[in-house]
Amino acid sequence: MNNISLLLITKNESKNLAEWGKFLPKLSRINELIVVDDFSSDNTREILRKFSSKKLSIHVFKRNLNQNFSAQRNAGLKKCQNDWVFFLDADEIPTPKTINYLNNLETRNGYNYSFKRDVLYLGHTISHGQCLRDYSIRLFNKNEGKFVNHVHEIWQSRSATIYTRQKLLHYSIKSLSSFLKKINIYSTIRSQRLFQKKHHSNLFEIIFYPLFKFINLYFLKFAFLDGVPGLIFSLSFSLNSFLVRAKLWHLQQK
Repeated sequence: MNNISLLLITKNESKNLAEWGKFLPKLSRINELIVVDDFSSDNTREILRKFSSKKLSIHVFKRNLNQNFSAQRNAGLKKCQNDWVFFLDADEIPTPKTINYLNNLETRNGYNYSFKRDVLYLGHTISHGQCLRDYSIRLFNKNEGKFVNHVHEIWQSRSATIYTRQKLLHYSIKSLSSFLKKINIYSTIRSQRLFQKKHHSNLFEIIFYPLFKFINLYFLKFAFLDGVPGLIFSLSFSLNSFLVRAKLWHLQQK
């Protein structure tokens, strides 16, 4: 079986990485961890180096994110020694079944492998709404594609995709305030990208895009099945839609 490189981008992730020491040694196929760090000011890099062992080498490279997540990941790919790469965010953890799947998978050139991602919010699992069809490509041959989009980056490849249905647990929402802070950052990046593409916001978009977003997530994608967390999640993404259009409108006024 081929060895696999694990790719990670970081920025002050010391709290999230505390959980990595529990599952990382169980990933027997992964022999190197490639980290592209956006000049963390906490002890992120020190924690990462503690994961080093005889079977796992750790390589940390400093690089300015500059609001371009794809460029950050593509830079990391160039540092990977193996052709096959698996990537995680610092706040994601593979389930035991997913770890077993990765350890025994016979990777095949010409194919990408996608994984289902569920959000864990205050002890509740959110698997509908925004998460309903969250099957992102996470394992691939680095020679068969590249990452695209400045934010919410995706792996773009002509290779076929195998939907593994294996799960990743996404601990992205530690609190509502941290979630709103993240929404503020991402909506700023998204509005700037739309502005660069000459897209104009208007009254219709500012009013109805957030409304349609909520209806789509909460009713059409069954977020109501996730209870109160599903409602909070849907309303938060509706807010994100509003902020993108409102910030874009502000950029137009300048």
